[in-house]
Amino acid sequence: MHPTTQMLENARERVTFPIEELTKLIYVNEEIYETFMKAQKIIANEPTIRNHPDYHNWSRKQQIIKSYEKLRIMHQHFNLANAVHWAPLLSIFQGTTPTAVSFAMTVPALRFLGTDEQFNLWGPKFLTMEIVAAYAQTEIGHGSDVQNLETTATYDPQSNDFILHTPSVSAVKFWPGELGFLSNYALVYAKLIFNGKNKGVHPFMVQIRDNFTHKTLKGVTVGDIGPKLGYSTKDNGFLAFDNYRIPLNSMLARYVRIENGQFSRHGNEKISYASMMVSRQLIIFIYPRMAAQALTVAIRYSITRQQFTNDKGVENSVIEYQTQQDKLLPRLATCYGMIFTGIRIMQLVDDNFHRVQKKDFSTLQQSHAILSAIKAYSSQWVVDTTEWCRLSCGGHGYAHYSGIPAAYFDTAPNVTLEGENQVMYLQVARYLLKVLQYAEKNPEKVPFYFSFVLQIKDTLNNKDLSNINTQLGYLLKLSLTIQLIQVGKRIKDLMNTGKTFQQVWNEHVGIHLLSLAQRYAEYFIYLVFQEYISNANSSVKDILQSLCDLYCVQTILDNSSTLIESGQITQEQLKSLNELKIELFTKIKPQAIGLVEAFNFNDNALRTCIGCHDGKPYEYIYDWATKENSVNKVPQAVIDLMGTKIKPKL
Repeated sequence: MHPTTQMLENARERVTFPIEELTKLIYVNEEIYETFMKAQKIIANEPTIRNHPDYHNWSRKQQIIKSYEKLRIMHQHFNLANAVHWAPLLSIFQGTTPTAVSFAMTVPALRFLGTDEQFNLWGPKFLTMEIVAAYAQTEIGHGSDVQNLETTATYDPQSNDFILHTPSVSAVKFWPGELGFLSNYALVYAKLIFNGKNKGVHPFMVQIRDNFTHKTLKGVTVGDIGPKLGYSTKDNGFLAFDNYRIPLNSMLARYVRIENGQFSRHGNEKISYASMMVSRQLIIFIYPRMAAQALTVAIRYSITRQQFTNDKGVENSVIEYQTQQDKLLPRLATCYGMIFTGIRIMQLVDDNFHRVQKKDFSTLQQSHAILSAIKAYSSQWVVDTTEWCRLSCGGHGYAHYSGIPAAYFDTAPNVTLEGENQVMYLQVARYLLKVLQYAEKNPEKVPFYFSFVLQIKDTLNNKDLSNINTQLGYLLKLSLTIQLIQVGKRIKDLMNTGKTFQQVWNEHVGIHLLSLAQRYAEYFIYLVFQEYISNANSSVKDILQSLCDLYCVQTILDNSSTLIESGQITQEQLKSLNELKIELFTKIKPQAIGLVEAFNFNDNALRTCIGCHDGKPYEYIYDWATKENSVNKVPQAVIDLMGTKIKPKL
């Protein structure tokens, strides 16, 4: 057996919990797990679509063409309209998955904002890919500020249709995925102008390319915006209209209608939030699993990579060094919390959808707040984790062959797309302040996951921290509670000086609001983590509790200033938390290989040569560099250059 293979096998033998029990928790149910394993196998075994070592030497055009070949083959095996089928592909494909935007954003919007007749007209055509539709909301001049979008849809009473128009460069739709050249339709968000009055921004289902030739229709200008950081194979596009006429039925009309020349509203337009939740939910559900891929590579490599000798003259695996454990183990612990949170949020969103369809909007605001908090927190955490995994692999971590740089590039855009993170946090903070008011005036309105506001007095009055290591969840709640009270008081005090609420919000408390929202995200993850531990098989409860404790300790240590400044904890107690962290490293390190292999990624999905199941990092990286690297075919330009006698110009 190869020495590095033996190292991994020895590490696996030290694992003391049944790995399959964690796998069951990670993949929710048998359908998701079986679909994921089937997708991994198909991609690995199909030569035309398997992940290729030379991928990052290809041009962007080559990568895009390959992504469509993959889509065509996967469409033969899976129902890509079902998120259970296509969502797993996001983490195991090289490059982004075509049609993800169409299915994850446009279809839900059509279902919730369109009438039954409209959904029956267009919906089935998405399943056969007769329609692929971009979600065209963002403009060059406006992203998160939807109410100030400039594209107009003017109702023409003479012809009973709309004139769609882009009045300026800043009004050009810019960034929508799959718009560049894949989509033949777009769900366009535009200001409805009716009888000369602005009736607000509404969605319009608009054909932009011919169904047979795929040529751009007259009055439409559309194309790809060019290369960017990450999402290289996603054809993010631009879209402009020149007095482009679209039929009356283009406007999604479940909640707003124009009938017999009259404009009317029906129901609760807040349903538009519900359709936007799907894409954020998927970011939270899928992308922590890409961090899990990076952690799998980094931990396997840390076991097989040996550097510097110990007292016995034997080289140490780098995982034995405390500094390496500090890079990886807290992030591994948090990864489990993130994955469980993604599952819980999927359940919350599904519950909210069922309620909304029955015109019950009681959970809409809390669902939006939780989604916003975790979308912002998890997307930044995933990017940071992939970067730390890369750093933990030393020089080889920089190579695309490690599989880690691709994980970074594939996840970095999520910090901005589908709600810029700081904007998301501000919305969370606004809701937290509203819930604080509920606690004072209408406590029955406080949702379960915000019930900490009903316990403020008890939280602040609990001074018994004699055994701080057993009160980690309480410390997270205490930090959140203190910040909420402080922000509320600060806003009130500043408004008493004559400042308007808008001035205070924009100019004086922004940093405090972001911190408050982050503390809520951390506390929510803890609550979900504890739910999963209580429901887990007894054979994995201990390791899950150790992971949860490490998540809490690291989170408290990273953000301890509130607790210290308010006098809630002492320097000695802080020292005790640091000692607990080291104790948890000792517990978790022998289990680390089992914890990452519970994710069950095959080598092809990991896209790695340094974190393979059988080890051999040096053999594989040399093999890929010498046999799979197309750049080693010396270009003629180099031959011509070296064959030229250049006379230096002095």
